[in-house]
Amino acid sequence: MARRRLKSADKAFTIKRLLIILLGIALIVGGFFGVRAFLSSRASFGTESALPFYSEAPYAYSNGIFYYADGDKLIRYDTRNPEGATSMSLGTSDVAIAAGGGTAALYSVNAVQIIGADDFIDVGGQIMSLRCAANHIAVLRIDSAGTGAVLVYNKSGELVDIIEQKDDIIIDCGFYDSSEGDLMWLLTLSTSADTPVTTLTTYSYAAQGGDSVATMSGVISISSQLVDRVVFTKSSIFISGTEQLIRCDAGISGESWRLLTYGYKLCDYSPALTRPLFLFVPRGEGAMNEVKLYSVDEAAQSSAAARTVQLSEGVHTVMACNGKMVAFSNTDMYIYTAAGKLSRTYALDFACVGATKLSETEALCESADGSLRLIKLK
Repeated sequence: MARRRLKSADKAFTIKRLLIILLGIALIVGGFFGVRAFLSSRASFGTESALPFYSEAPYAYSNGIFYYADGDKLIRYDTRNPEGATSMSLGTSDVAIAAGGGTAALYSVNAVQIIGADDFIDVGGQIMSLRCAANHIAVLRIDSAGTGAVLVYNKSGELVDIIEQKDDIIIDCGFYDSSEGDLMWLLTLSTSADTPVTTLTTYSYAAQGGDSVATMSGVISISSQLVDRVVFTKSSIFISGTEQLIRCDAGISGESWRLLTYGYKLCDYSPALTRPLFLFVPRGEGAMNEVKLYSVDEAAQSSAAARTVQLSEGVHTVMACNGKMVAFSNTDMYIYTAAGKLSRTYALDFACVGATKLSETEALCESADGSLRLIKLK
């Protein structure tokens, strides 16, 4: 009897040991496949890489290159060649950086340094904003009398145009690259009438004989609403106002149609598809629970598909990339189709507290500690 009990005890011990071994194998296999699935999901949305600077540093981005200040140095960091970063000395750490079209510039309260040019530029007043294009920069300046003007310089730092504020107030300017050269747009606001009138004027800066030749290329006025944003595509100019999205022909030959967007504000757009995608968010503060997607035709007659999209809980940032909507929460990245359907969800391996669109396929994400990551989407 005693021997039989011993055999039973040995048998029970053997079974228990076998179960422990099997459980261990299952955990190892599960962990392996879990890691492989995580890595596969990371690879399936694109790539993620850490950047060598933090969010508090002044920085700008253009054409795959980051320009950022590190103490008394300006660093040029090419994401395609991280080991080949270069630097130059700064006279002061109190600078802002702008970049666009492959051109970059440093600026302070009243001076500009175009990267690659020899001398600083004294603009003769306070710099309100600075925009860069492939071959020019535009400086929105307010002089000591409070009068605004836009000063346009070529990449060598030579002044090629001055657009002075007259009766209307200059509120914004920017560039759009075109085959004819750098195209600049200018927004002015008139409050002399009973209702505000915003005027959009475009200027072409084409190189002729080595010199930049400025030409006014079009003018259009929008009344009864304020303008939030201007979007250029190959065939159209879209003007987003406080009440409507307005399409004009690229040459500003006339207005084509208007789409009611009251209560929503243009957040982002993507021209990647045949029908440009516009992303609108509710006006005002509050949690981001829903957005609207508009796919529109670049035609004389309005043809738009509008969709209201309910966002996943915790989403704090949305953007339009490559014909899709991308949304970020602290823990996940969501991909929506142009029709507003959630197609993929990816878990992030960091706490994402903010994100910025850099291009149609790139986003800059900030983690809770201020470190930055570059996400390249497929």
